[in-house]
Amino acid sequence: MTVRHKISLLITAAGFGASLVFSCIILWEMMEQPFRIIDSDLEITAQRAVHMVLQSEKNQTPDAPLFIGDSRYWLKIYDQDTGHLIYQSHLARQIEIPEPAPDSGTTVSVTIPREKIDLGQDRRNEVSFRVRSFRISLDGSTFLICAGRPMEKLEEELWDTLTGVASGLAFSVLLLMAVSYFVAGFILKPVKMINDQARDITENHLDRRIPVSGDRDEFNALAKTLNQVFDRLQHAFLRQKRLLADASHELKTPLTLMRLSLDEIRSAHGGNLHGLPMEILARQTEQVLRMERLVKNLLDLSSLEIEDSTTKDPVDVSTILESLIADYRYLAEPRNIQIHTHFPRQLIVTGNEEKLTRAFSNILDNATKYNVDGGHIEIIGTQSRSYLTVVATNTGPGVAEAEVSKVFDQFYRAEKSRSTRYGGSGLGLPIVKRIIELHDGNIQFESCLGDWTRVTIRLPQNRDKHQI
Repeated sequence: MTVRHKISLLITAAGFGASLVFSCIILWEMMEQPFRIIDSDLEITAQRAVHMVLQSEKNQTPDAPLFIGDSRYWLKIYDQDTGHLIYQSHLARQIEIPEPAPDSGTTVSVTIPREKIDLGQDRRNEVSFRVRSFRISLDGSTFLICAGRPMEKLEEELWDTLTGVASGLAFSVLLLMAVSYFVAGFILKPVKMINDQARDITENHLDRRIPVSGDRDEFNALAKTLNQVFDRLQHAFLRQKRLLADASHELKTPLTLMRLSLDEIRSAHGGNLHGLPMEILARQTEQVLRMERLVKNLLDLSSLEIEDSTTKDPVDVSTILESLIADYRYLAEPRNIQIHTHFPRQLIVTGNEEKLTRAFSNILDNATKYNVDGGHIEIIGTQSRSYLTVVATNTGPGVAEAEVSKVFDQFYRAEKSRSTRYGGSGLGLPIVKRIIELHDGNIQFESCLGDWTRVTIRLPQNRDKHQI
């Protein structure tokens, strides 16, 4: 789950909790208010009924109506001293309702057939009554009045109110989710920008930094901290590169002296040297040569990695390829490897001729070394308005699909024994990749295990020759 979703859920949960508490309080008040109004109405009706009983000029019987509208109420009036029923309304004569204790109230449900009396019953013929009991003293007499009235319509209104509140709460949650998602996105927008900018800071672009605004907030503090980390990384990375370059440079001279000494010993003493076979000296010389090549490659790669750019002059790639192919034919002919070329007479690109020659030389060297006897190499060059493309394909053992992504790693060799036999150090393709990157191009490696290998190089066109 993303941080944006977490923030949205937290805001929604907090908003829903607050809305739920507020809605419950309002709903409770809305549900209690009608009962208070009904209880007040029942009390007024009870007082009015007692007053009408005492003020009646005729001899009132229990079954005679007291006032207009009393048929809507369930009324029973008792003389508290004697317990005699003084009056009951028409509804009280038809319906028996449990009477509450004096000075209390209750809500009861009574089953009443619709055929008997229509009070808006539900499908189960149940009617809810609000019933209150009052003691009222008037003119020296005390009366016990039980008053009630049906509240079916009130229950329907309360249910509608409850449904409306629940629907409003659900709608508010959905609205809150949408708003919180937008707000979370707005809050996290600086984090997304920092993430995008930090992703662009690679080992080849350690000089880039995350912009910091003047705001004194957590995001700017994070950007400043990350910039400090990148400063330390860049410093350590440059120190590592310079250390590697200096070490390679220091090793170059002793290795050259060792090779020259071995050559001099072999020239001065033929056969054996105090019982030491000449083939041992030859192996030692071969190992020193291999170390020299390794140190030279390390020195070249270190120098290329330290460079941020290269000189840009018009270069004819066709001329470079033709010269290199002529040289590598001498290495290919003893193994009967055929080299086929398909490119125009001119492939002009803006770049550094020496570095591009080194890159294409490494490609042809690999295509020749890691090939099969009787195989072939195909070099295709094309030029468009945007890119110059060179594709080198060769037969050979190829590279497994799982290893393809590692071929540009330093010191990586897909087949250790074969690379050692041919003097491979695992630095050829990393050097090629770095040279192509300095020319703002890209390189792609494809291979099929036991069949073929293809390297595609693309160099951008129409660049300013003075661009640095």
